[in-house]
Amino acid sequence: MLIRLRGGGIRRRLLMWGLSLFGIALLVVVVAGYFYMARQIRQDAAALQSELASVTGERIRNFVRRKIERFSDTADALSLYPLGSKEQQLLLGLLVKNDSSFTDASIINSQGMEVVKVSDRKVYFPSDLTDQSKSPKFIKALKGEDYISPAYTSPQAQPYITLAIPLWGAAQSIVGVVSAEADLSFLWEVLGKIHFGTAGYAYLVDEHGNLIAHKDATLVLKQMNLGQVDGVKKFLRNPTRSDPTPAHEGRGLTGSPVLVTYAPVPELGWSVVLEEPLDAALANVEILKRSALVFLVVGLFVGAAIIAWVSQKITRPIQELGQHVATIGAGNLEHRADIRTGDEIEELAAEFNKMTDALQNSYATLEQKVDQRTKEISALYSVTTTVNQSLSLTNILDAVIAKIAEIFRFESTRVYLFNDEMKELELRASFEGDLKHSTVTRTFKRGEGIVGRVAESAEPMIFEDTRTDPRYAVLSATKAKYSAKQSFFAVFPIKTQSRVFGAILFNARSPRKLTIDETRLLTSMSEQLAVAVEKASLFRQSETRSQQLSVLNTIGAAVSQSLNLEMVLKEAIEKMIETLNFDASWIYILNPTEEELRLKAYEGLGEEAARSMERRNLSAGISGKIFKTGERLVFEDLQNDVGYKQLSPRNKIGSLGFASAAGFPIKAKEKVIGVLHLANNARRHFVSDELQLIESIAQEIGVAAENARLFEQVNQKTAELGQINQELQEANRAKTEFIAAMSHELRTPLNVIMGNAELTGNGFFGDITPEQKKSMTQIQHHSQFLLKLVNDVLALSRLDAKKMSMELATVDIDEVVAHAQSQIEQLNRQNRLQVRWDIERDLPTIVTDVTKLKEILQNLIGNAFKFTPRGRIELRVRNIRELDRIEFTVADTGIGIEAHDMDRIFSAFEQIKEAHTGDFNGVGLGLNIVKKYLELMNGDIRVESHPGEGSTFTFSVPYFIPLHS
Repeated sequence: MLIRLRGGGIRRRLLMWGLSLFGIALLVVVVAGYFYMARQIRQDAAALQSELASVTGERIRNFVRRKIERFSDTADALSLYPLGSKEQQLLLGLLVKNDSSFTDASIINSQGMEVVKVSDRKVYFPSDLTDQSKSPKFIKALKGEDYISPAYTSPQAQPYITLAIPLWGAAQSIVGVVSAEADLSFLWEVLGKIHFGTAGYAYLVDEHGNLIAHKDATLVLKQMNLGQVDGVKKFLRNPTRSDPTPAHEGRGLTGSPVLVTYAPVPELGWSVVLEEPLDAALANVEILKRSALVFLVVGLFVGAAIIAWVSQKITRPIQELGQHVATIGAGNLEHRADIRTGDEIEELAAEFNKMTDALQNSYATLEQKVDQRTKEISALYSVTTTVNQSLSLTNILDAVIAKIAEIFRFESTRVYLFNDEMKELELRASFEGDLKHSTVTRTFKRGEGIVGRVAESAEPMIFEDTRTDPRYAVLSATKAKYSAKQSFFAVFPIKTQSRVFGAILFNARSPRKLTIDETRLLTSMSEQLAVAVEKASLFRQSETRSQQLSVLNTIGAAVSQSLNLEMVLKEAIEKMIETLNFDASWIYILNPTEEELRLKAYEGLGEEAARSMERRNLSAGISGKIFKTGERLVFEDLQNDVGYKQLSPRNKIGSLGFASAAGFPIKAKEKVIGVLHLANNARRHFVSDELQLIESIAQEIGVAAENARLFEQVNQKTAELGQINQELQEANRAKTEFIAAMSHELRTPLNVIMGNAELTGNGFFGDITPEQKKSMTQIQHHSQFLLKLVNDVLALSRLDAKKMSMELATVDIDEVVAHAQSQIEQLNRQNRLQVRWDIERDLPTIVTDVTKLKEILQNLIGNAFKFTPRGRIELRVRNIRELDRIEFTVADTGIGIEAHDMDRIFSAFEQIKEAHTGDFNGVGLGLNIVKKYLELMNGDIRVESHPGEGSTFTFSVPYFIPLHS
């Protein structure tokens, strides 16, 4: 039943995580698409409203401007006649009659009395003339300024404005004022024609927010002030600027939600306001929202079906393996797991069967073997991880040397690797514990001295005591270990099965005998170093080959497209000029019958120049010199190059306008068959890589007849690069499989050991003596300790690989405190320390990962007991309300931490020098896991400590962890 539950749990987790990840991805796509389309719809509405408002405002502005211009022209004509004359009355009447937008007009003398007054609606008598001396229009116009009144409406809701301008007389003096009333009824037509969207409309307001014009005249008759309408309110705040946020959501003219935009008419102080009901404007958004929801539901349903099927396929063999594990865990060591899946689970079952055989054969010495094997695996795992995580050889060598120094405590460790010629060994990395007495030799010749002999023979040499071992005196040429007062000396080859890359040597001042296991471990580490060196070498070679092939392949591809030599040469020249940025190039090919060089292809030369260079003698000139010697000639400065002037007295190349040139022999099967020339109009420096590349191109041209074979070689090189890449991927996959296999290989037998030790200690297999029972108790104790170490290493690897998940749940702090109390009761069974509890009451529940929270407290409490020989520890819990966090504090009166150790205690595999006190030995992973768990849980941690006074670790976690975390 337990195994089935576990299997079901795996399947449920696969279903949950798979569906969650798929759902999140689908949700992100759907939501992002929805918001993008909704934003586009809003942006389109904003652009449309903004453009309509601006166009309408411009039409109103142009209309008023035309009326003012016409009115000004009339005023100019009126100024030609005496004030109040019949001519002025006639001209004013013609203005009202011919322009229907002017309804009333009058002429006012300088004292403010109307002298002429006309209208298209009534006849004025002299008694109708009034005193306008106090009117704003007269006062402003008499000062020489044009007057435009605020808009007002007639009883029929028609909008009007009053215009007034000065009437000039002789000597630029103002003799009166001309005034007219302008009908703005055209605004009804302008605003009535504005339709956008499905229900959009427009209206006009003045500088006070009063409604001037609307397609519904009844609203204008109400003389409404719209100062509290959102669109008008925005205009009144910025009456001279365009709407900075067009299509803004707000309350409209009727009080309903709308998208609103305004456009000011600055000369008049008015504004055109456009509104569209929100439900009509965003109708397409609602349709889009429903479509997105349907797509999300259908996608989740299909994804759930697929994930359910995949999870069942994955979990079934795991359940079967779990049943076999349970049978063997019950004590049946004769049982074997029979899994036939053809994948890693079958390999894992086979490995488990092998471990069961080994357990059955060596049960008596199991504890010692497991302990020793664990150390070796841990060291090899560390080295293998370093090798697989980087292609930087320097970083790998430094990390491996540091690991060896940590395990074996040698005074010095040095790594020598062969140079490219494989004739000398060069020092590439070292660790020197005592620089004062150490003498470092940086190079060794192959086969000379002990280091050279080991690299030559690929066999290790170990001298337990150089002072008494006669072999050292015979083999060492320098006897350096005598002067350095070092007794132990060992050299191991760095090799793979097929190649030796160098040697690694170890020194110690005292004599030392390596055990078989230590020798095996050093050999394995040396082999891992060889793997790293080989990978780095292959990577470096692949980079160099890739750079060379990138350019050569371009030329090679052009060369390989045809067997027609002239076409090949022309294509090659064009590609060289294009790729290498030369101004001209030409190729001579040997004519065997006439024993001369003939021009076969060129680019960048004129026809006349090409004809003059068509033939070249084999024994004269630059081409003849290159053909004769088979060596390239480079002239970076033709004007000042003495060698060039000697070979070309007539300065043929320079006379064509070139400042730099170079010639390269074209060879086929080590025989010169032509010459390749390149030239530049400006001076040019030819670097060695460029010259080598051009020589390679010349070689490609020389063997153009063998294009098929060269193409095959290029394919072969490409396949080699693919194989190298495959090997790198395979190495990375092997690392992942190694970690996964080790988890089962270590944890499963440890659980078997613990179970059998408990059964034996309880007398399940028969009576045992007190000494045997004590041994069984020790086995359980150390197995639990080792299991924690394995779990810590696995947790750390998952954290580093970013594969650690969180199981979020509502957590009662009292439950966490109770778990901590249970742990302290177990650790303090002998009441060695005084324990104080300071827990704040009424702590709120939080949403977090309770398992990780308990493990954090368990690690901190364990450390407090470990480093506190006597005194007390204290656990405090506080509710930090202002930060929405719960704060935990574990304080002790132990040995404390030095200031220089504070920065490294949270690093993996780091311990202070007193870390091995008491019964709580470890490998330095606890605090590192604590810190990474808290980072995962959005928590934080700080430490205060003074040597000899104790340490205080304080961490806090939030009330809840956001979903995106």
